[in-house]
Amino acid sequence: MEKTFKYFKAHKDFSLTVLMVVIISIMPLILSNDYFIHIGCMIGINILLALGMHLVTGLAGQINMGQYGFYCIGAYSGAVLTTGLGLPFWPGLLGAIVITACFGLLIGIPSLKVEGPYLALCTIGFAESARLIINSAGWAGKANGIMRIPKLSIFGMEMRSKLQCYIFIMCFAVIGVILVNNLMRSNYGRRYTAIKDDPLAASVIGINVRNVKLMAFVLCAAFAGVAGCLYANYSGYIQPTTFIQALQTNFLLMIVLGGLGSSWGAVLGAVMITVIYEYTRSYVQYQKIAFGIIMILIVLFLQRGIVGTVAHYRQLRMIREQHKMESQSGQEGR
Repeated sequence: MEKTFKYFKAHKDFSLTVLMVVIISIMPLILSNDYFIHIGCMIGINILLALGMHLVTGLAGQINMGQYGFYCIGAYSGAVLTTGLGLPFWPGLLGAIVITACFGLLIGIPSLKVEGPYLALCTIGFAESARLIINSAGWAGKANGIMRIPKLSIFGMEMRSKLQCYIFIMCFAVIGVILVNNLMRSNYGRRYTAIKDDPLAASVIGINVRNVKLMAFVLCAAFAGVAGCLYANYSGYIQPTTFIQALQTNFLLMIVLGGLGSSWGAVLGAVMITVIYEYTRSYVQYQKIAFGIIMILIVLFLQRGIVGTVAHYRQLRMIREQHKMESQSGQEGR
């Protein structure tokens, strides 16, 4: 048992990724209803969105309140490319990623000059502007949206059943987790952490703060572009009212509840908030109030999030055990 625990600790990300794949594989067997499979599909899409938020807010420390704008652009880009231009799903997905990443680069520029609430206002303004422009654009169907979007497909095979869509979307979620974890372990990931802690000190030791901040927004937008394109092709119909500002509260709750700075916290938060959101749809008039109360409670009593709090208490226990061992060895030496 002890050897297993040590192996898990040494290969935490790999072990958790395997556990994630196992859970993803088992869930359709336990919950075979199409409604539960649909929730699973939305969990996979929200994991990608939460990972993007984790990169720019959890790691780089930049307040991004416009993730729903990137999500909207990704969905409409994929829908227009596949419906209007007749492209297959994969070229449409690639095009959606490129277009959304370009907008991420554009919105990343204000982060070089403003921070905190001012950056939050800039990103909110961008997201609302994007949504309102799409709402009045003829090529986007205006308020009617875009219908008859082609299904998700691979090698010419369309994903017609909910289960096929679930497996397809979850593959993207697992790949996203692997990419983010590898990034966090790299030198580039450590640059994110350094900038989050102290941008001035990071620039002094030779880190190009400008490029890292811009790349954080580009990667965040790219993840949202993938999520948006997957959602558009999965649902088959999108409209501007789908991508409202209230979604941003959900995305922020995902990374805060799970634990800022933790990719697995983002995954856990995405699962929890998606399930809560889906099961409270019948009480839509109280959803915003409930989510606001949850945010206040997190700030007051769970500032590190679930994963951060567990890690914090584990560190405290290790410190206490070390002090106990040192005191015992000191007494034996006497």
